[in-house]
Amino acid sequence: MKKLLIVALCATALMLSCKSKGKVEGPTKADTIAAVIDSIIEENDTTPMPMFIMGTDGEGYLQVLYWSHIEEPQKTDDNDSWYEEYRQSWALQEMFRRNIADYTNLLSDGGKVIKLKFVDEVLKDPDGNRPSIGERHGRNTIPSLCARFTYVNPKDKLEETWNGSVIVTDNYLKSRKRLNIEYDQSEWDKPKALPDFAVKQLEKQYGMKVERMRLCATIGGRYIWGKLQFKGEYKNAPKDEYDKDRKSSLALDVLIDSTKVYVNEEIGMYDEQWGPGWNADDEGEYVGCQILEAFEGPKGLELCFERDAPESSAVGMFYVRGGQLIKHLYETYHNMIDEEEPVWKSDLAEMEKMVIKTNPGEYKDLHFTKWTHVWIPYGPDEVIWIHDKKDEYGAFFSRDDKGQFHLIAMETPRQKPSKVSKDNTGYLVLSGSAGGPATFTEMIGFKNGQQADHFTVLKIAGEIDECSHNGKTISNEEGQAFLNGLPEMEKMEFYGHDTENPEQ
Repeated sequence: MKKLLIVALCATALMLSCKSKGKVEGPTKADTIAAVIDSIIEENDTTPMPMFIMGTDGEGYLQVLYWSHIEEPQKTDDNDSWYEEYRQSWALQEMFRRNIADYTNLLSDGGKVIKLKFVDEVLKDPDGNRPSIGERHGRNTIPSLCARFTYVNPKDKLEETWNGSVIVTDNYLKSRKRLNIEYDQSEWDKPKALPDFAVKQLEKQYGMKVERMRLCATIGGRYIWGKLQFKGEYKNAPKDEYDKDRKSSLALDVLIDSTKVYVNEEIGMYDEQWGPGWNADDEGEYVGCQILEAFEGPKGLELCFERDAPESSAVGMFYVRGGQLIKHLYETYHNMIDEEEPVWKSDLAEMEKMVIKTNPGEYKDLHFTKWTHVWIPYGPDEVIWIHDKKDEYGAFFSRDDKGQFHLIAMETPRQKPSKVSKDNTGYLVLSGSAGGPATFTEMIGFKNGQQADHFTVLKIAGEIDECSHNGKTISNEEGQAFLNGLPEMEKMEFYGHDTENPEQ
């Protein structure tokens, strides 16, 4: 298997157009990418641009994930070099928010339009903090800064809403012609080639040989959309200011209209041993931008795209303007795959009440502010370890599929945790001083996620005084034999989330 190449997306904004066979021209100097995008955002405030549904939340609402803060960015000495780009991104989001209630159309397969309605915005998480920005969560219980929509008619609900599903306003649909997209159905290892004349032109333009290519779709019976990547190092790539020795590879998204060829460059990493790479786990093959929807607009072709890779999902638009293919990237969302289930302040409060109830006299003043997930061999799928502010008291809970908490054991200033496993049973162990020369140990055993064993032992001056196994008193010899059969225990250290200092 090839070495994983993890590369940040590098969309260069160097676009080409071909006006006749054998000739490829670059973009005009007067029509910069940034100026074109600014113009598109401004002119489309009355006919807002398409937006993208990026999944559903735990309540079943469709989400348009935000990519910028709600507040307008202010220029400072620290952000002078990237302020204009960041403000442009904020302006696009603000355009959407101003017109949010007008996004009533979800575009589905076969030219179908499903009616939606705006529900609300998620601006705070359950703890009152700002939710994450620019992330797609693997767990739909984790909130994101977003707008939420639902179906006007529940019967229209799709069985599955693909990430990147396009939503538009009535004005957008009325002012554009929606084009049919026919995706090529060739087997993955037997891709259909792009037209020969286009391949030759691009090889001549870049002075490189094509290594892979694929014809991905035909749009409106007229346009061809595909991708290709060149073999070897792209020596004309702009130098990386942070890594001047970094070598680059080059891939292209390609749009063909009769004899005209337009391209979007994507620069990746190149390694002499492992070859090219654009995304984590891409195995050296460029993922490419997939066209989700296509329109003939008042000023030319408009394409909604996604670029879905293991670690990221990008969405945005392509426009044909002034003889160029303009890529307008909305956001590259980080795909959060292996995330832990969140524990909110309200969850801590519920667990706190359960702990206090076990011993109101001693625990009545306890207040838990920290949490972390821990793994116990053969234990429940989710075990939560909570702590008070001073890290003196703690408790272990499991949470079942219905969201119910179950107290497993208490940690006190004297009783500290460790874990061990033997014979397909995992043990959570609480052990420490019982006063004077005495020590007490409690072991809660688990099999197949369920509590299956319980052992306690009291020692005085290192010698067993009494012990029990599953509620029954056993002899000191039996207790010692049980302890002798255990491997070395692993001490557990608490490194958790602090709800009173969430940024730490």
